[in-house]
Amino acid sequence: MIVGVDLRPALLSTTGVARAARQCYLALRDRPELTVRGFGASWARPRYGADLPDVVAPRLPGRLAAWMAPLGFSVETLMGRLDVFQHTDLVFPPVRRAAQVLFVHDLLFLGPSQGVASRVSTSGGAAASAAGAPREGAGRGWHDPGFAERVGPRLFARAAEAAAVVVPHTRVADDALRLGLVEPERLVVLPLGLDHVSPRPEPDDEQRVAAVMARAGLPRRSGDELLVLVPGTREPRKNQLALLHAFMRLPVGLGARLLLVGPAGWGCPELERVLLDRACLRDERGEARVAAAGEVSEPDLAALMRRADVVAYPSLAEGYGLPALEAMALGRAVLTSRGTPMGDLGGDAALCIDPTDPSSLERGLSELLRDASLRAVLSNAAPARVAGLTWASHAEGLSRVYQAVLA
Repeated sequence: MIVGVDLRPALLSTTGVARAARQCYLALRDRPELTVRGFGASWARPRYGADLPDVVAPRLPGRLAAWMAPLGFSVETLMGRLDVFQHTDLVFPPVRRAAQVLFVHDLLFLGPSQGVASRVSTSGGAAASAAGAPREGAGRGWHDPGFAERVGPRLFARAAEAAAVVVPHTRVADDALRLGLVEPERLVVLPLGLDHVSPRPEPDDEQRVAAVMARAGLPRRSGDELLVLVPGTREPRKNQLALLHAFMRLPVGLGARLLLVGPAGWGCPELERVLLDRACLRDERGEARVAAAGEVSEPDLAALMRRADVVAYPSLAEGYGLPALEAMALGRAVLTSRGTPMGDLGGDAALCIDPTDPSSLERGLSELLRDASLRAVLSNAAPARVAGLTWASHAEGLSRVYQAVLA
């Protein structure tokens, strides 16, 4: 069976979607019953993934590809005959004959979901504002106005054509059914793997950590300083502004530093303003307590996670929450959100708080920074909690989906 996989996310960024696309591709290539090729055609030049084998990646504007589709252009034009094409993001290249399988990470951009997301969207008030609730004039799902209107119809149209829709968690499956994206018989839940990260330190970890912190403007850590790592794109539902405020209310004497890693996204003007106001983020010695490092490479991210004392991911809503779960696989103490996939999968091996409640967020962060024994308990319990989530299992499940849609 010949399978094409959309690898463009993995070639252009290191976000969670990108890391998932990369690891899915590598795991599928390990399946002996599959011949797997990568699709990377984009006008943007690849920034990552030079080590990925068998990738077709000519420079091609997406709009031109869409314009040529009625004339017969498709992924098969560049890749040859395919039995299945695996979509990995919300930008869909034209497919002519291959059976299509959609991987949908989340549907949060279409509006309020269940659990925390629905509570924030309807509660209003100071707590919701601090938690990053959709602001007046914003689009649905914490995106800018028009995003859902642009992307939603394309997603529903492609889902109607797809032989199967795969999602990473039952919460996303519930959303897909509630919104009418797909019927139950075409819907499959397959958790993402986490075994691409290893708790074993690499020889260059310290150099990587020092280089990232220096670029971000954080001082070198002494032996008793604590590092809080906040991974993820800066966007409203990630709740970084509420976390930053909670951190800044903690006593300076805790000796902690907070580092955000991930690209600047959208819809966070207040967060970006605070991050630029270096004076309000310094301690009594004039040294930075908080900084943003921007996007980092996968090896840098893994080194930072292994070095962090606490990984904080208090997102209001997620499809899976890969960064928090990666941190658990690495044996880190994780602060994350109840009523989300991270809380479901983390259980009592993570400290789960109410991300809509500033006092809950502050208490949780304070407990982890003050209590080394609590951090140790969580660090020891976390890897076993997520040990069953492997990319081999994910690829095996996808292979079964492919065989079923071709039967």
